[in-house]
Formats: sequence, C-alpha cells, structure tokens
Amino acid sequence: MDIFNCARQKEILYHETLYEETVLFQPGSWLAKPVQTVLDHLELLSFHEMRVLDLACGVGRNSIPVAQRIQAANGQVVCVDLLPSAVEKLRQYAVLHGVSSNLEAIVADVEHYDIAVDTYHYVIACSCLEHMSSEDAFVSKIEQMQAGTVRQGIHCIMMSTEVKEIDQETGLEEEGLIELNLSADRAFSILDELYSEWEIFTRRQVQQDIQEVKGGRDVLFRSQWITFTARKGVC
Repeated sequence: MDIFNCARQKEILYHETLYEETVLFQPGSWLAKPVQTVLDHLELLSFHEMRVLDLACGVGRNSIPVAQRIQAANGQVVCVDLLPSAVEKLRQYAVLHGVSSNLEAIVADVEHYDIAVDTYHYVIACSCLEHMSSEDAFVSKIEQMQAGTVRQGIHCIMMSTEVKEIDQETGLEEEGLIELNLSADRAFSILDELYSEWEIFTRRQVQQDIQEVKGGRDVLFRSQWITFTARKGVC
C-alpha cells in the first residue's frame, strides 16, 4: 500500500472510532465545541439567505453551530465529508439540534467534489486540505473554493503542517503519516500567492501537540497548526 492510501486508511479508522465513541459537544475531546475562529469570521458576514460550505465537516462540530446562527436569515450549510458514517451522524445531530432544514449533508471525497461557481458566502476548510493527494491537488481545490465564492465572501482555512510522530519512551522522532505533509512555510507561500488579491484577516502558526497511544506505545503527534482567513475583493 502506498503512503497516501496508508495515511488515508489511518485517518478513516481514527475518525470512525472517534465518532462512534464520542458524543458531539460533550466535554472530553476536540468535538466538545466548535472552532472559535470559524464563528468569529461568520460574524463578519451579514448576507440574507447565506450559503456556507463546510469541507471535511465530520459530524458537525462547526456545521451545526453555524447553521444555528444563520437559521433566522434562512441560511443553508452544505456539508461534505468522505465518511458515510460521519454524514449519517451529522444528519442525526442536525435533527437533534433543530437545524435539519438548514443543513445539507453530502458523502464525497473533498478532493473530487465539484464546488458550484459563485455560490458561497463562507467556505470553511478545517483539518481538510492536508488530506489532499498532492500539492497540485491542494492548489486546485483552493482555486475551486475561490471560484465558488461570491464577492465579499470569506474563507476560513485551518490545517496541520510539519506533522511529526515522537515516541515518548525513546524520544525517536519521525515524519508523521498524513496524506499531504507540507512545511508551514510552503503552505503559507502557496496561500499567499493564491490569495494575493484577497483581503487577508489571519495568518497564524502555532505548535499543536496531541497525545495518543499507537501500537501500545505512547506517541506525541506534533504539528504546526496554521490558520489562514481572507475576504474576496469586489473586483
């Protein structure tokens, strides 16, 4: 099995297990609350009948709170995820939280999902773009996201870069297994070029450490977590 497919299978297993064992918005995991940056940038938009695209939506950590906030203005969130099990749980959570009529959940590989042109006011890609199959696919998807965004629309991108795996007992460090493991500098270089005509709000990098058990070993997964947000200009 090649590196991409090996990494993809690892990600699928991790997320399917998490979604099965963890209830959305209950304390104890990163599913406990939405990403505050996502909600903060939503507040910068005031479109009636707002259309939001949430790529790699999972079970609705961000989709459901966004849908709740735009519900009164007849807004709609289109949610895309690779895992049928995640999408099914998202639909169930949407009913539970009263936003099923404001949320459309789609099973698809984000890399191959066609984004409708000039459609969305807000595009969220949280822990998404590091799962593209190549740098070219990464660039192509962002270009699709941009084409699908109306004037004055906003993009909110968050992704892991420079992923490493550190054995806590031996201290041995090796490159982490993820589909697209860009350096933070390379990711920012691509984003800066692609968004050169957009208004940049946020360009931030922080170290992120996650403790896990892998094969009976205590492992530290370390990455440089980048946040990049921007608004499309009027031209």
